[in-house]
Amino acid sequence: MLRTLLLLLSLSAVSFAQLVEFNRPNLKWETFETENFVILYTEGLDEVAYLAADIAEEVHDPLCEIYDYYPDTKVSLIFSDEDDIANAGSYFQSNKIKFYATSMAWDFRGTHNWLRNVITHEYTHMIQLGSARKWRRNIPAFYVQALGYEPERRPDVLYGYPNALISWPLPSVTIPAWFAEGTAQYQFNGSGYDFWDSHRDMLLRQATLSNRLLTFEDMGFFGKTSLESEGVYNQGYALTKYIADHTGGAETLGKISRKMSSPLPVTLNDAIGSVTGKPGIEWYREWKSELELKYGAVKANLDPYFSKADTLEKKGFVGAYPRFSHDGSKLLFISNSGRDYFGQSSLYEYDVAKDSIVLLAPGVQGTATWLPDDRGVIFVRRSTANKEGALMHDLYYYDFAKKREWRLSAGLRAESADVSPDGKLLLFTINKAGQREIAIAPIPDLSRKPKRLLTEDDVILRFPSLPHEQYYIPRWSPDGKQIAVAHHLREGRSIRVYDFDSAQNTLTLAHEYEGKGAELRDPSWSADGKSLYVSYDESGIANIYRLDLESENLERLTVVLGGALYPDMNQNKLAYSEFCQDGFRICVLDSVIPVRVPRSSLDELGLDYLERVPHKDVALRGTPREAAPYTPRFESLYWFPRIAFDYNTFKPGTYLVLNDVLDKMTFIGGAAVNQKREYDLYGLVEYKQFYPTIFAEYFNIQRRLTSYFADSSRIVGEDDLGGVLTPVYDQYRIRYRYNLNEISVGLGIPIVGASNIKTRATYDQYVAHNRFDDETSVSLSYFRGWSWKTGYYTDARKPGLLTEISPSSGYRGYFEYTRANHDFIKDIEIGGDAVGLKEIYDPNNYNLFDLGFEKYLRSPIKDHSAELRFHGGLITEAVDPFFYQYAGGLPGMRGYSFYSLGGTRTAVGTLTYRFPLVKRAALGLWPFSVNRLYANVFADVGDAWVGDYKDRDVKKDVGAGLRMQLHSFYSYPTAISFDVAYGLDKFDVVEDDVTTTYGKELRYYLTVLFDFYTPIIPPARHPSSCGCSHCSHN
Repeated sequence: MLRTLLLLLSLSAVSFAQLVEFNRPNLKWETFETENFVILYTEGLDEVAYLAADIAEEVHDPLCEIYDYYPDTKVSLIFSDEDDIANAGSYFQSNKIKFYATSMAWDFRGTHNWLRNVITHEYTHMIQLGSARKWRRNIPAFYVQALGYEPERRPDVLYGYPNALISWPLPSVTIPAWFAEGTAQYQFNGSGYDFWDSHRDMLLRQATLSNRLLTFEDMGFFGKTSLESEGVYNQGYALTKYIADHTGGAETLGKISRKMSSPLPVTLNDAIGSVTGKPGIEWYREWKSELELKYGAVKANLDPYFSKADTLEKKGFVGAYPRFSHDGSKLLFISNSGRDYFGQSSLYEYDVAKDSIVLLAPGVQGTATWLPDDRGVIFVRRSTANKEGALMHDLYYYDFAKKREWRLSAGLRAESADVSPDGKLLLFTINKAGQREIAIAPIPDLSRKPKRLLTEDDVILRFPSLPHEQYYIPRWSPDGKQIAVAHHLREGRSIRVYDFDSAQNTLTLAHEYEGKGAELRDPSWSADGKSLYVSYDESGIANIYRLDLESENLERLTVVLGGALYPDMNQNKLAYSEFCQDGFRICVLDSVIPVRVPRSSLDELGLDYLERVPHKDVALRGTPREAAPYTPRFESLYWFPRIAFDYNTFKPGTYLVLNDVLDKMTFIGGAAVNQKREYDLYGLVEYKQFYPTIFAEYFNIQRRLTSYFADSSRIVGEDDLGGVLTPVYDQYRIRYRYNLNEISVGLGIPIVGASNIKTRATYDQYVAHNRFDDETSVSLSYFRGWSWKTGYYTDARKPGLLTEISPSSGYRGYFEYTRANHDFIKDIEIGGDAVGLKEIYDPNNYNLFDLGFEKYLRSPIKDHSAELRFHGGLITEAVDPFFYQYAGGLPGMRGYSFYSLGGTRTAVGTLTYRFPLVKRAALGLWPFSVNRLYANVFADVGDAWVGDYKDRDVKKDVGAGLRMQLHSFYSYPTAISFDVAYGLDKFDVVEDDVTTTYGKELRYYLTVLFDFYTPIIPPARHPSSCGCSHCSHN
């Protein structure tokens, strides 16, 4: 019974299913309040916090007025700077927003005033989604849950093991992703912190012209490649802007959002129709038609002038940062070839003479630079920087002769490295406290692996910048006397050239070339040092130009339909990254000549692109405020009502969740009761102030059973059975009430990587209360004892679109050791020294070893995969069958009942082969959006036994199943699986003189959960690897 409740709780998506994360006890938090906000930030982010408070107060009233929604408490804005991650999440149910204090530098987006943009974006989420809420904020969702059971059970168990698990949400907010992100980018009339820039137009233009626009239904949810997910943002912004601009502006968006707050089921399509007189799908079709006409004309206009470049890498959608070797024979670049996400890029080398590409280093972000003699390259990788699990960009070196790499820095937060012409100095940017600064450090000895890694203490120059100022991709001049770098302060990018004084280690601004609010970026020096090759989007499409440093003249070198970035020139060969139909590609022009194209606006109003760039004169510093050390501040108490059906009974209940704002303390409770007065109680307390998570957990379960027995001492009649009189005995009943209690205390300890350790001490006591017809009762404690468990859990699956439905790379597994000192009732003593009844126990002291492992393999057939799974258990001593491990049912051999295969030793191996029936879909069956459908065939082999494995036959089964991946109400991932298994072997199990035959029959299993069920225990993951959040800015 307790095993069943644990199973359901572990599969719930309520936030109490906590996994171990890095708690960061090293961080010191400060806080202050304004009229409408509570600002919390880590030490060193004072300037960010001061300005953030001013920005938040500025946008509060305009947004609240549009949506006619005002938060019921002050909203907490939380800023941290321990990771090189540019992202934020609006937890609109909790009235808090979390920010990473890193400016976003992503090629799918333009460069905007990052702090003003991200605060306005996330606060728009807070207000807009709050206005669309269907009921009270402290009830985020209802959960519909159900359990189905196998008919077979042990004699000492009330019912069988689950063969059906259902947990499904009924959320308070049902806004599709495109509209949520569209409104967050539209913000409010006149905000100007976000606008339709050339990067957004680049993505939409290429998607339209290549017939790759997401459908209206497909725009409703994420769970896609980074390119397609950006389409949700991009198309969502464009369509939202189109609807707003053709109706009442932001006020229309407010009315649509409020329509979605109806407690009755309503789709956004209908809500748009109710407000505007035209349903959402009609707006989509009209918008799409206009895009095809507009962009078709752009393509026709540019077609005679398109650059004819060679494309190197056609896999993946990220090809960026090309860099020629000094002799021009090789070309470095990064690509996410074969991967699904933007951040999964690796470093490649293209051999010009051989026309071949080789992988140099996996997991590389940003630019890579050659040593002056081309014997090696220095690159940047985001890796774990300290024991607290912080993810930071650091420098690495790859040696061509030794064909190996080694790390050069630790926690330096270095990006975009470049080596000086004399090979003595490293130029890079440092990301910290919301800004990127120029930095210079000496290059260590690269002939061997360094004994000491570079840190900030080794930096000899750190060019100061204003709060929120950004520098990108600095480059040494050919003579090493100057540095060219892209610069951002308010909007867009410009190019700056600094003189470098090597004697004093100082930089002096020599020239600044304005981008005029657009993006003049990615400088690369010419061989003579008299000009720069740059990317510029003054026409609305980014192209490559030559910038003459003396005359400041710009000479256009490319004509592309998407956009061209990151130029690098060598021996009249120009390499650059071009956004094509399906992503960024590395392109090379063999000969470079200036081109002229008639100016043609891409804007539907016929205005020049530079005139459409907003220019806002905004404060660069915030109002200083007096802060105090953070003390725990708790959020509201959240209720998750539970509509549950358990063993043919209706069992309503609720989960309760109470967190402090920083999630350092968590209190969780759960309760459910049915008409038989059977109940489940659950409680969890977590404390995350130290490196390990300290937790305490409690379960209390009550079950009832009434049994009738014949009283042979009382004959109440006779039956005539074929002439033979048979006595009919009176009956008496016993009403059983079982009360199961378990309490645990333990630690969760994260390990750098994708692993963690959990250790816990547990005390159990199971009590049976027996009530007779004469209302006398007897209570017996039939099981009690302590156990100590320590487990190691790891998840090394390759992240990707199919990681959940059909993983094809990596592994996950666990190993647990349990020492148990348990007492199980053997008899009862009456009279003598006993007062009343006294339990007599048999000690069951044993060691339990439990191992689970899954290995995922790629099939030669595209999108097919195989999975090898092993699960084994060993109890070292002889124990009562009450403590047996089991090898059948849903978590084991599915061709047999869970309780049919039990013993002190278990071993089960499974081979599963999966293949797609529907690889990619966006089928709307409201409230579901179907994404993928896979089929699988499997075979299980194994057994459970006691003692030596003699006179037994290994059990085998085969089966097939379906897996469907979909979204419910747009935002909630839903995984449905259905398996059918057939036991190939037939055998009998005798328990309490009852013989049950197993095998040679079909068995069925159904799960409807937030992820696909697996018996391999899920481990903790670093939060940045998680693809889902409440709302994310990036």
